[in-house]
Amino acid sequence: MSTLIEALFETVGDPLWIVSPQLELTRFNPALETLRNHGLDPLDAWWRDLARRVLAGRSVTADAHVVVEGVDRTFRVTGTPAGSDGAVFLARDVTDVRPRQRDDHLELAVTRIFTADKPLQEALDDVLEFICESDDWDCAVLWLADPTRTNLEPTALWSRRGVDATKFHARVRELHFNRGQGIPGRAWLRDEVVWVADLLDESGMMRAEAAASAGLHGVVAVPLRETDRIVGVLEVLTRAVRPMSEQLRRSLARAGESLGRLIVRQQLMELIERKGQEWSLTFDAIELPVFITRMDGTIARLNRAARDLAGADFLDVLGKHIRMAPQQPWVTLGDVVDAVRDTHTPCTAQVAVQDAHWDVNASWYRSAADAEERVILAMRDTTEVTRLQESVRRGEQLAALGELVAGVAHEVRNPIFGMGLTVDALEETLRHDPEVMELFGILRAWLTRLNGLMESLLEYGKTWTLDLREGTVDSVVSGVVERCRQIASGSGISVDAEIQPGLNMLMDANRLSHAFENLINNAIQHSRPGQSVEVRVAAAGPSTIECQVRDLGPGFDPFDLPKVFQPFFTKRRGGTGLGLSIVQRIVDEHGGTITARNADAGGAVLTMRFPMYRRSTDAQ
Repeated sequence: MSTLIEALFETVGDPLWIVSPQLELTRFNPALETLRNHGLDPLDAWWRDLARRVLAGRSVTADAHVVVEGVDRTFRVTGTPAGSDGAVFLARDVTDVRPRQRDDHLELAVTRIFTADKPLQEALDDVLEFICESDDWDCAVLWLADPTRTNLEPTALWSRRGVDATKFHARVRELHFNRGQGIPGRAWLRDEVVWVADLLDESGMMRAEAAASAGLHGVVAVPLRETDRIVGVLEVLTRAVRPMSEQLRRSLARAGESLGRLIVRQQLMELIERKGQEWSLTFDAIELPVFITRMDGTIARLNRAARDLAGADFLDVLGKHIRMAPQQPWVTLGDVVDAVRDTHTPCTAQVAVQDAHWDVNASWYRSAADAEERVILAMRDTTEVTRLQESVRRGEQLAALGELVAGVAHEVRNPIFGMGLTVDALEETLRHDPEVMELFGILRAWLTRLNGLMESLLEYGKTWTLDLREGTVDSVVSGVVERCRQIASGSGISVDAEIQPGLNMLMDANRLSHAFENLINNAIQHSRPGQSVEVRVAAAGPSTIECQVRDLGPGFDPFDLPKVFQPFFTKRRGGTGLGLSIVQRIVDEHGGTITARNADAGGAVLTMRFPMYRRSTDAQ
């Protein structure tokens, strides 16, 4: 027997014994006798199996639990190969170093981890670390059943510092166990704690090599139960060949039940939160403004389009009454909510705010979440539809009116021409009478005015064939501005222009030029000497061209604004009331819009918007 072993028997007071290659107890010290008297027999089946592993050339560690004088004691047993002498075993009392944790303490700690408001993955990582650190396990794997519940998938892994489990973790991530397959699958199938003394004994050897690289041997698989079903399996592993006591089995089984319930609860909470986020994103993706109110009209929910309409953040609007301002659309929305509250039937309305139009639909429903009654309002933007309908209606009216006035103008034009010839003849006869000649001058002025009116009527009623071609707006407007400057300079009025070059649109250049000329001349006529007319042309977004003509005159009477584009409406002495009507017709022909308003600083502003033209190659 070696000198080292002799020295051990002389100096070590802990239980010490030697097992021969024939699995016989060949030597032991008196300290072992105490343990043998309390149930630890080095020759029983479990310890003989442990000895075989040591005799095969591996050092192993295992825990033994014995009751000495009524106290549950824990001994850490280390087995070391000793060549021809066999295997040497040393047991150290570690009861005070690593006190046993009570079952309820483990369950309480796991519960606290899950109530720390962490994502499920972080909570699982913390649970594995706590279980291993509190009960001396070196590695852990948590397997959860996939959505189809046909196999187990690795969800969380943990290993103690100092344990190189890189290869083991990589191998585990590659695996999926079916029911009854491997150690996790057996725990799932049997619905009981499965203990394997050494992973080298695992059926199929799927992880044995990777486990050996980390020095892992003993493994316990614990089913995770939630009421009547298994939702996963917890595996804890150790480098020691650790026996399974009934107390440890019971403790792990209870931890598995608690952990299973907590995992399912956390999964449900995260599912609810995820569905809530999906619903919120879907709700916000609706382009229509949608409000959900209580029956008293206070806002309980609104989507992004509704927040944009309100011009405020979600929390700023939440809880406010839908009639949040004394103007439209809020007044109508409040009236609609009142109507639904009183009748419990759907209600519709139409709202117009300046150039914007909405159809409002409101319905009553009972919330499934709290059983309270609600009103849901959806606002459909009908601005474009209304504009197109108005354009078609106006076009039909203008076409009918144009035919009428053109016919009248043509019939009146001949008598006016005859009256002019008659005046010429009379003037030749009576040219020597000064008083009569003065009357002839007045008569000619009225004939000139009538003739101008007839020309305007013919222009208005004329049927045009548009020749739309690609062109730049600046090429049209620049020429018009130069011609109008010559007219304006005679009255001491300037025309200032700011024109963005290169803005393409499909246009009939002659017709478009006529529209700009009408607007600029109209602005000059309403300006006083020393004032200026401003012309602005620029892009308004990626697909719109905006053209403005502004003067500094008296502006429009607010009551007249809805009528300024109607034919024959004018308050200018000597005006025909057809200028802006002709401009609107030309703008309609080009697929655009025109609006009139008063500037805050005074004066009138006429704004035309046209669709920008891009070739398909430009868009790419």
